[in-house]
Amino acid sequence: MVRSIKILFSLPEELEEAAGNVIASPDIESNIAKFVQRIRLIAPMMKKTTISVVSLDFNRYPFPAQPSNDLIAQLSQYAIDIDYGFYFWPVAIDQQLGGLRSLEYCSNDPTDGGEQTVQLARRNASTLQLLKIDVHGSVDITGLVQNDDGGYVQYPCLLTFKLYGLQSLDARRLPVFPGAVPFPNLRRLDIGYENPFGDDTVFRDNATTLEYLSLNTSPVTARILREYRVFTPVSHPNLQQVSIGVKSDFELNTFDTDVDHMRFILSIGATAPVRVIRDPLTGPGFQSVIPVFGEHACIQVLKLDNIRLSLWDVIALVKALPLLSDLHTSFSGIGQRPRGVVKHKLPAYVIANYAPAGKRLRCWQFPPAPTDDVKHAVRCVLLLALVCPNFDYAAIHTNSELFMAYMKEMITTDGFRPHASRLRRLLFGGWRNEIRNVRAVLAAEKAARASRGW
Repeated sequence: MVRSIKILFSLPEELEEAAGNVIASPDIESNIAKFVQRIRLIAPMMKKTTISVVSLDFNRYPFPAQPSNDLIAQLSQYAIDIDYGFYFWPVAIDQQLGGLRSLEYCSNDPTDGGEQTVQLARRNASTLQLLKIDVHGSVDITGLVQNDDGGYVQYPCLLTFKLYGLQSLDARRLPVFPGAVPFPNLRRLDIGYENPFGDDTVFRDNATTLEYLSLNTSPVTARILREYRVFTPVSHPNLQQVSIGVKSDFELNTFDTDVDHMRFILSIGATAPVRVIRDPLTGPGFQSVIPVFGEHACIQVLKLDNIRLSLWDVIALVKALPLLSDLHTSFSGIGQRPRGVVKHKLPAYVIANYAPAGKRLRCWQFPPAPTDDVKHAVRCVLLLALVCPNFDYAAIHTNSELFMAYMKEMITTDGFRPHASRLRRLLFGGWRNEIRNVRAVLAAEKAARASRGW
């Protein structure tokens, strides 16, 4: 691990955070101490080290929930904080463990450790910062928010809460605490299947702290969000990214029209600049909802999974979203060519009818395309570049060499040749995009250090 850090970072002395996994063993604390000491030698500016303890056989190698006083004494000279995590498979769960900061449970059989996990989480409610439960089946997780005496449990330190695979129970079986606030400081909430609570329990009083949200608009979740008015146009001011999945078995009568459905999807975290929509409406249905995006002009990054858009759909999107800088979607070719416009006249046509549009669009990324479609993709990219003045980077995740070869060739053909100097920027857009990404990461790190007073 130390060697890999030396390889990955050319200036290790500037590193301030590190993380690593340590396998549970009889000399686990000695291994932790050695790990931190070596990290400190190559990165003297280290402020924090996160240690996650992994136990493949808890019965054979149990370990304490917190570092011993001896280990703390050894590490005190380094001024390093230790996050003593606990990740386990459902083999033997010690419900008496206390002081945990992270707890992750994953199982295909909800009867194998599910109830014990809920009890363990509740016991550590005051210290948990990350809680992940991934169970394929119905699990009553009422115990997460309810004490044995009927009172509610609060997780004041919980920042990340992930629930995957859970099927919602009958809402009438779940208690409702109108005044309870179990998760007041959540920053990230992932609900991978549907909301397992029968009400707005998981959304209460964290509207100002939530920064990342991922959920599916199942009928149950949609009903809860609408009934409890969880999201309003100004309710979640700090949300940065919202990822919404549209379930394939979504009840068609939940919304009257496709437009109503998309308007509901976009109303979830309405001010979030980054939007991911998974498995959205396809075909003609999507064209009808493009104008709805214009009601959320704050969107800067848009990712549409499993949908193929034509060039004209993409142009319509960027015209509706003036702040859009990054677009991630599949493409279906140019689409229906305007009547009377031959192929080599398309560059002049799009300039005359659509430019300028999408003045902030810089990047269009799309998934792998068959070899036969690569040339069509290149043509669409070049036409989009003529419409969007700052567009300079297109990424296809396979066939990249063929993609660039076609681009070099097509730039010199009739129609595109008069704009060759402008279009050649696309040949080097990848480098500029990497530089932008590095600058963004450095700026984020600088802001984070400033917020911590470093």
